[in-house]
Amino acid sequence: MRALWLALALLAGCAAPEATDGTELVLWHAYRGAERDALSAAARDFEARTPDVRVRLVAVPYDAFPDKLSVAVPRGHGPDLFIFAHDRLGDWAASGLLEPVGFWADEPLVDRFYLETVQPLVFRGELYGLPLAFKTLALFYDKTLVETPPATTDDLVATAKRLRAQRPDVWGVAWDADSLYFHAPWLHGFGGAVYAAPEADELALTSPEAQASAAFVRRLLVDDRIFPEEATPALITSLFNQHRLAFVVNGPWFRGELVGNDRWAVAPLPIVSETGRPAAPFLGTEALYLSARSSEKRKAFELMRFLTSDDAARRRFREGGQLVANRAVYEDAAVAADPFARAFREQLARTVSLSNRPHMRGVWTPMETALSNAIVHGVPPATALGEAVDRIRRAGR
Repeated sequence: MRALWLALALLAGCAAPEATDGTELVLWHAYRGAERDALSAAARDFEARTPDVRVRLVAVPYDAFPDKLSVAVPRGHGPDLFIFAHDRLGDWAASGLLEPVGFWADEPLVDRFYLETVQPLVFRGELYGLPLAFKTLALFYDKTLVETPPATTDDLVATAKRLRAQRPDVWGVAWDADSLYFHAPWLHGFGGAVYAAPEADELALTSPEAQASAAFVRRLLVDDRIFPEEATPALITSLFNQHRLAFVVNGPWFRGELVGNDRWAVAPLPIVSETGRPAAPFLGTEALYLSARSSEKRKAFELMRFLTSDDAARRRFREGGQLVANRAVYEDAAVAADPFARAFREQLARTVSLSNRPHMRGVWTPMETALSNAIVHGVPPATALGEAVDRIRRAGR
């Protein structure tokens, strides 16, 4: 952690502007419900401690957020701060929309957070945000069907086959099979990757390891017959709530689909038996960013510091249900005893950060087609993945 902080401190060279009294700071977010309420309460606490600053929270629909921000900030009509996932960071940083925050982010501040949640906020050597929460995938399982979660994929397949033999109306495992996001645990678990190198746009999606990951899921569907056909998100939720699906690979948001179902638990994803590697899903960091056009950068950063404090994180965990990025929160006895938080905290150590480079946006749709072709339609993985890579390269010219 010290090495990361020192590198950020050396690379960040912006001057800290002076702020005036009677400041209004505008913060855009896409939160709703309990998350919104927890954020609002924290903002009011900041105002109470900083009487010369007013915080105006503006809710922006998530789907419209990137475009609205990209249009508003260059014209000087955007927020001082905003909250969003890290995957668009590269676009915004390269376009000059974001202010690097390494100048203000001293070592004690950065050390609040799990390193895994800070690394995605670095682009071209600069730190561009402070983490609030993280999202990733884990293994949900039905406690009426399964007593303990599988340690390996061999265990998972064996358990699913046994259940199918006992009850043909019960399926073994499911996820959104043609989504690269949901396929990532197996891609990484077989030793594959999206990119051949951390800082290059050269794709590694046709590697033998990537092909093996697609073939593995194809076997679950066709050979082992433990994966339901046409497993849409709605069908997966329905089967799981009817106790007709033993395992689901999904994220923390899936808990909201399980209202009325108290017979489930969650655990880290298993080890891939063929490689001995853990299934490693993508990691997404939700962060606070500082606009390059803010006229009150110093005070805006103080708000960032406050909203990402351990006390504020505890409130967001307790009242907003967020998987917060602060290490200290998970050391609290009540949080450590929470099996949901514990499972995702353990999974955090077995993740691969979702790339924040602009190139990544062109990967999703071609890979959706490739995975559908390889897994559902039986196209050889080498062919399906090769077509996806060709399509991505053509689009990037």
